[in-house]
Amino acid sequence: MAAQRLVAPEGGFREIAILRLSSLGDVVLTLPVVHALRAAYPLARLHFWVKEEFATLLRFEPALTHVRELEKDARRLEDLVSMSAELEDCDLVVDLHGNMRTRVLTFRQKAIVLRAPSERLLRERWVRARWTQPPRPHTTLARYAAALAPLGIAVPAAPPQLVAGEAAEGWAAEWLAKWGESGPLVALCPGAKHATKQWPQEHWCALDAQLAKAGVRRVVFSTGSERAALPELAARIAADPRARWCLEPLPRVAALLTHAAVAVTHDSGLMHLAAARGTRVVAIFGSTSPVLGFAPAGEGHVVLCRDEPCQPCTLHGRERCPLGHFRCMREIAPAQVLAALAELGVAAGAPA
Repeated sequence: MAAQRLVAPEGGFREIAILRLSSLGDVVLTLPVVHALRAAYPLARLHFWVKEEFATLLRFEPALTHVRELEKDARRLEDLVSMSAELEDCDLVVDLHGNMRTRVLTFRQKAIVLRAPSERLLRERWVRARWTQPPRPHTTLARYAAALAPLGIAVPAAPPQLVAGEAAEGWAAEWLAKWGESGPLVALCPGAKHATKQWPQEHWCALDAQLAKAGVRRVVFSTGSERAALPELAARIAADPRARWCLEPLPRVAALLTHAAVAVTHDSGLMHLAAARGTRVVAIFGSTSPVLGFAPAGEGHVVLCRDEPCQPCTLHGRERCPLGHFRCMREIAPAQVLAALAELGVAAGAPA
């Protein structure tokens, strides 16, 4: 990912825009670039452009001057053309998304525009043409860091660190104090945007049963619609005083995740959010694969992936298994997750 060297203006850049509109995990993974830009240009104003549903994640980031939200009803082509005028005062734009929307926003801008290499074709080879023996793609963190290479800015190879804000931190402490239970806390994150990224509900219930048997506290994090799609798990959690379900906004979720010894997740935004809060992760991969560059950042995590001959079958997820067997998820047993938790220091009794 070599790049031609550029020279910053005398005195450095003054107005910098960072574009990464979605999704949750991708926004979290931009933070090392944000911090590197702040360190390189301490006097600059840093503006982060993001969809409004993820803006709360960045509200308390001290390196940022301004978070520009893209409202849900203002993302049409004509809206973006109009918004692009807001970038005219910038002398540097760092596009970490590189999709049609951000290209419209940056079209004909006088500022220097830097983009992260997508490596999409390389990742597509892993999905559709593994027989060509493609090289392994860079991680998402490495691709984002490469966007700053033309300026000679080295982004430290460290996992993201997310600030949740004092209000969310205080809420999490009070929430746990009111619960009144003690002992190790495990976060369960059973949601994912695509069905083929989701571990079966019966596996989540079996895992929860073993954790309950061992007296382990559990907090389940999801959206309301995700909970509605998991009625058996929801009933189990509601009936156990040592378990809770959390449907709070993202800053509160981030603050509460910090108190968990381990988070069990899919390949999802909450996987990256937990890692960015310093929580160790047991990540369960289905139709995607860590080889595509999306594994949890940092040390101390456990990734469970069967590496089936048909895996990965997609870059982002599918509505159903194209071959009908869904072995990549169905054959990751709850006992394997329990073993991973034990490896990370959470004893959960003998697997059933």
